[in-house]
Amino acid sequence: MKNATTLTGPEIILTEPEFSWEREKYNVNEGPAVIKKNGKIFVTYSASATNHNYCMGLLWIDENTDLLNTANWHKAPAPVFYTNEELKRFGPGHNSFTTSEDGKSTIMIYHARDYKEIQGHELSDKNRATRARVVEWTKSGFPDFMQNKND
Repeated sequence: MKNATTLTGPEIILTEPEFSWEREKYNVNEGPAVIKKNGKIFVTYSASATNHNYCMGLLWIDENTDLLNTANWHKAPAPVFYTNEELKRFGPGHNSFTTSEDGKSTIMIYHARDYKEIQGHELSDKNRATRARVVEWTKSGFPDFMQNKND
């Protein structure tokens, strides 16, 4: 950066809506959030309309590779976090990450509704409540957002 408000160098697009689950009603890839762990950089993003189709996708890259080379990035072909009617979790997305007080757990903060049917336009519905959950990790070092079944 040249200064606090001026970027320098090229702007690189890491993801665009290409899968059907990213294009429900609207073509959306938005709201990135980053976790760095296990030698990788993970980027979650929200996709699709902000109704029950809203969900999260995942990008990742090895931390020691060129971040500006789009060929180094990988994209999950399916959403990694999505509506779960049993939990009354509809349209989860726009997340961020923090760490537990003891420093041992990754905590995901996100929003979702507790009902599917929305009256009026989904962007005008004010009932997307803030939620938190622990992010589990797979043996291969990837975040597993669905493993923790309770919100």
